[in-house]
Amino acid sequence: MISLNNVHKLFAGRTVLDDVSAVFEQGLVNLVIGQSGSGKTVLLKSIVGLLEIDSGHILYDGRDFVGMNSNDQKKIRQEIGMVFQGGALFDFMTVEENVMFPLDMFTMMTYRERRKRARFCLDRVNLKGAEKRFPSEISGGMQKRVAIARAIALNPKYLFCDEPNSGLDPKTSILIDQLILEITHEFNITTVINTHDMNSVLEIGERINFIHQGKKWWEGTKETVLDSANVELQNFVFATEVMRRVQRSLKD
Repeated sequence: MISLNNVHKLFAGRTVLDDVSAVFEQGLVNLVIGQSGSGKTVLLKSIVGLLEIDSGHILYDGRDFVGMNSNDQKKIRQEIGMVFQGGALFDFMTVEENVMFPLDMFTMMTYRERRKRARFCLDRVNLKGAEKRFPSEISGGMQKRVAIARAIALNPKYLFCDEPNSGLDPKTSILIDQLILEITHEFNITTVINTHDMNSVLEIGERINFIHQGKKWWEGTKETVLDSANVELQNFVFATEVMRRVQRSLKD
């Protein structure tokens, strides 16, 4: 579980995160949603330590990340898996080598052990047989699955995903969503996803935090997100014509 207590972040004197408090539950898919510029990306980067907050606390299972020294923060980072928006795979490495990379960096495992773990992770994301291919030789959806395999290579307690469906077609996006959901439940991971994809919200949003103008504006689940009377949330959720049709059908 990850807890945020009164997190505040300034950029050039401008408030980007304003007294944000939230709880991300273990074993569940926790979504952070909001419009571009709402502060959700800054929030995600702050949680993983890519940005320093100005005040507040970020607790990993009760451990205050903000108050730790650099060595203790490094230990927590080794418990974190990260899926970046573009996948961030190394083009000069094979699929297998990409997944082995964090094992090379942070473990004392033998080469045989690292390769066995990498192949287990690739098999888990349904990429058995793609080990020796390069990122340029596989589809965008397969690249995202490689990124997920790399993110779980160190058997993380916490998994962060930044717009994991960016650039994918709807069918592939659903497959990625279901894969993340399955892995979260299977390994009892605290998963936090930054997204604006309403399909993801309705499919896998077990816990949802809506960020608006740097503040946590609403929290709920996929079962309650369509029924909220919160005006700003409604404007976000029903922004597209497809979702407006859903809204009209709910009123009928």
